[in-house]
Amino acid sequence: MYSLDGYDIQKPITVARFASPKHHLMEFVVNGHFGTGADALPNNVSSASVRVYGELENLKMLDELFLMSVRVSEVLDQLGYSESMVRYRCEATERLDGILNRHRTDYFGITIGSKQEGYCCPFESDRDVMFIHKTVICRLQVAGSSPLPDTHTEFIMDNEYCNPGYYRLELKHKAEGEDSNITAAMVEHINGREYVSSEKYTYLFRKSFNLSTVSGPALTECNDYQSWDYVFALPCISQKQLLSEWINRPRYHNWPSPELIQEIPQLPAYLVPVGCKSSENKHMEWRVCFIGELKLTDSFMESQYKLYILLKYINKHVLKPICKDMSSFIMKNVVFWYVESTSRESFSIHNLVVNIISCLKMLQQSIRENNLPYYMIRGRNLLRGRINLTQHHHLIAKLDELIQEGPIVIMRCPKVRLALQMPSAELIKQGRWRDKLEKLWVEMWNMWWAYCLPGIEVEEMFRQAGRSHSFINVWQEMNDLVWPQWRLYQGQDFPTIYRRKILIALK
Repeated sequence: MYSLDGYDIQKPITVARFASPKHHLMEFVVNGHFGTGADALPNNVSSASVRVYGELENLKMLDELFLMSVRVSEVLDQLGYSESMVRYRCEATERLDGILNRHRTDYFGITIGSKQEGYCCPFESDRDVMFIHKTVICRLQVAGSSPLPDTHTEFIMDNEYCNPGYYRLELKHKAEGEDSNITAAMVEHINGREYVSSEKYTYLFRKSFNLSTVSGPALTECNDYQSWDYVFALPCISQKQLLSEWINRPRYHNWPSPELIQEIPQLPAYLVPVGCKSSENKHMEWRVCFIGELKLTDSFMESQYKLYILLKYINKHVLKPICKDMSSFIMKNVVFWYVESTSRESFSIHNLVVNIISCLKMLQQSIRENNLPYYMIRGRNLLRGRINLTQHHHLIAKLDELIQEGPIVIMRCPKVRLALQMPSAELIKQGRWRDKLEKLWVEMWNMWWAYCLPGIEVEEMFRQAGRSHSFINVWQEMNDLVWPQWRLYQGQDFPTIYRRKILIALK
């Protein structure tokens, strides 16, 4: 179990009365704001007089807190985070990956991150794509391991002088006609052995695709509407050994389930070209990651994945401006540890707001100690080398502020705050409209990519799609939703206007 000294995550957190008599949770739940008319929602939500304590002041307040949690959950449904929309996105992403992999030879690609999890809208975040080299294998040095075919290049994972979760890759066997980028990224060590440099490997792909932005292991491509992060990774076949601690870790709340604990070590692991930030040898190091993390997020109950979504919102709007290295990945690991360490009964949808505060306290304690273990490899510290002293002080203070705000911390999420102020009937109508628009957009997107063939130009893909009655019908239906008067518009800036309308609706 992952615990934090000085904070028992099993301790119930409840909310005391607001200092101001006009500020009541029930009023907020019913009306979507505090007060009426000009005296509505405070502009500076951080000034709300809310305190979180370990003991309940009265049952009425608890009932109001439960109602607020339910209301927030309902709002998230209408913002595109219902269970049905999450499933739809996951299935659509899997179909798209299948379409795009039909003609790939040396590499195959998979969507990773929030887009694969289904927990974000189409234009809400980058699309992360991992390209995996088909003819490379990385593994730990294990006695009696079976030889690989000559068609594969083999690397031995060496963690000497590396932080947990990071490895240098020593060449053991090079296949005939190996990828030129791997060959060009090889470096001979003073011990006479050859290693592949993660820094050189990334540079060569960046040069090949004429991409200038690098973030960790990812190369970024963007236009006016969206961006893509590409990660070029090498397959690893030693996931069972790497996950030995995770497999045998004591657990007390049946999460992950025994079936998941058995299944995840069978799933692929990959090495991505980025070293530990504080390492002198980071230019040579590769970081291991596990596709099994997706199985963990897939196993989340409704209240658990909504907890994750709200924490990502709070991080994006409050914490990340203080420290750019406060990532969604950090929030995901906080949720992993919290779910593993907390009873299933605590994840009623009525406890959504309570669990947000608990996770913020867990995160704050991790930042105090400058240590948040990676859920899959406990020895890897996700905060190592990421937070300087000034950021450390500001993050602790800001988290104190968020925790003291109690349930009003929800108002730090702009989309949620605006939705809470809408009448329920209008919000439901808007939610159905946006879900329909998103499904049409995703359907059109997947249909367009079906015309992708080796060497084809984007303009030719549009021409071919434009000959399809199915594609045109979806496109017209989508335009009718987002811009009912579109047939009357004759301006040359039509594509720009309609794309902007879709962007705003699905961001």
